[in-house]
Formats: sequence, structure tokens, C-alpha cells
Amino acid sequence: MSATAQESAINQLIIRGILVKEPRLTRSPAGIAHLSLLIEHRSMQQEAGLTRQCYARIQAVVSGDGADFWSTKLILGSEIEASGFIQRHENANGIARLVLHAQNIKQV
Repeated sequence: MSATAQESAINQLIIRGILVKEPRLTRSPAGIAHLSLLIEHRSMQQEAGLTRQCYARIQAVVSGDGADFWSTKLILGSEIEASGFIQRHENANGIARLVLHAQNIKQV
């Protein structure tokens, strides 16, 4: 894929759910704030003409000034809508998962 194609590729996720873990604020060695969130989503969705239950949990991170701001507003059980891009992260054991890098958050 060319650099131009990579830049124009769409990577956008919007999800609404409940915070099921206490938000955790950390700082990188460079001093950048990162707020870690665990969002649980439950809904009924239509697929192939049928209604099905949908359940998902996704790790999200808010970085920069937004992390400091939301760290004082969000608590366990808060209902939020988060949007941003997804990125692959690996833990210390090399296990990969998708993480939402939330660029916009609103409380519902």
C-alpha cells in the first residue's frame, strides 16, 4: 500500500457503553498523560434479518490533555460514547489486542 493510500485509509470506531473498571491515569516517560478505560457494550443488533444480542468489551486510551480532563470526570459505572481509531497493542507476553485510541468522549 502506498503512503497516500495509507494516509487515506479509514480507521474509525464509535462505541457506547459502561466503564467496568476504574479509569487509570498514568504518564509516559515524556510526561504525556494516558487514561486507560475498559468499556463494556451491550445491545440488540439486526443481522441477516434477525435480532441478536451483542456484547463486547474493549480497552480504550485517552492521551494528552483529554486524559487529565476526563480523569476527574469519569468513574466506574459511567456511561460514555467514545470515538477514535483502533490500534494493535501487545502485552508483555506478546499477546495482541485491539485498543481504541479515543479522540472524542462524551458522557451519556
